[in-house]
Amino acid sequence: MNADLSGSSFVDVRLSDTVLDDVDMSNARFNNVNLSGVQIENANVEGMTIRGVLVSDLLRVYSGQR
Repeated sequence: MNADLSGSSFVDVRLSDTVLDDVDMSNARFNNVNLSGVQIENANVEGMTIRGVLVSDLLRVYSGQR
């Protein structure tokens, strides 16, 4: 099933135990979200920021320290 929800706004939504596969969330914004226990695999995170910090930079530093 293809669904285009571009430009949608979701407020007070519960997505616990949800699986998202082959999803384009480019330029999405998350505010006041609980991401505890979330797993992100095989994702393009270029340009993604958390609290203003580029995730790609964080992962690069983390990988270099291992």
